[in-house]
Amino acid sequence: MDYSALKPVLDTIEQAMGTLGVDYYLIGALARDIWYQRSKINSRATRDVDFAVLVGSEQEYEAVKNHLIENKNYVPLRGNAYVLISPEKYQIDLLPFGEIASSGSILLEGQGMTKISVAGMQEVYERGTEKVEFQTGNTFKAATIAGIALLKLIAYDDRPEARQKDAKDIGNILLHYFDMHTEMIYENHLDLFADHDQIDSNQQWELTDIGAIVLGREMALIAQDNRALHERLVRILSGEIVADEKSQFIRLIAKDRGMEVQQVVASLNQVLWGLENTALPSSK
Repeated sequence: MDYSALKPVLDTIEQAMGTLGVDYYLIGALARDIWYQRSKINSRATRDVDFAVLVGSEQEYEAVKNHLIENKNYVPLRGNAYVLISPEKYQIDLLPFGEIASSGSILLEGQGMTKISVAGMQEVYERGTEKVEFQTGNTFKAATIAGIALLKLIAYDDRPEARQKDAKDIGNILLHYFDMHTEMIYENHLDLFADHDQIDSNQQWELTDIGAIVLGREMALIAQDNRALHERLVRILSGEIVADEKSQFIRLIAKDRGMEVQQVVASLNQVLWGLENTALPSSK
């Protein structure tokens, strides 16, 4: 995927955050596409660029936006306090997290569509990001695939009526997770290739099954210092699994992936098992 058209956007964001001393990381479709491209997995092109921005107050957040508006010719999007439009017509989402959101959500007064949940963003920042270098020469921290899946799961749970694409994206991540992380899985999760009887399995797992379990484990590692977040992830998955064919989340994945409902339920059960059962200690 050619990111050269994005270079002006990446340059201005990098310069603005550096000037203001604000830390941030890539989330959303662009972060996902980076990892998909590395694994030679096709993905749809996006004109949306999403950043999680670490700020301590609304004033600090507004300073970031105002810097881009006043110095880089960005334009606010009417009705959404968190979106700017770049001169190249890219939609730039700047989602604040950190001390600004001590209650777990953010409300900017006097603007449309202003209340957002930031659950998981701090934990992904601390344990679920890696540095990536674009062919444009820009370097950013980006959410890992496990971090992206965690944030999408929460986003869907917050607003299922408006976040159906997140369910489909999670289904796609489940399909590809093993192939994208083969080396890491063989290095850190060899216990999953051993005796399956202890895990109530009557047959050898497929590699996609193991990938789903490892995805759950990696999300658990991200959430390990926040019990409430971990419990919420377990609660979300458990609720969808219990709902079975009545779950819109499951039906969306099944339709998008051309799978039976019970296949999706089985995959989510594996993610849930991974969330609740971390890897065995390494023998190294």
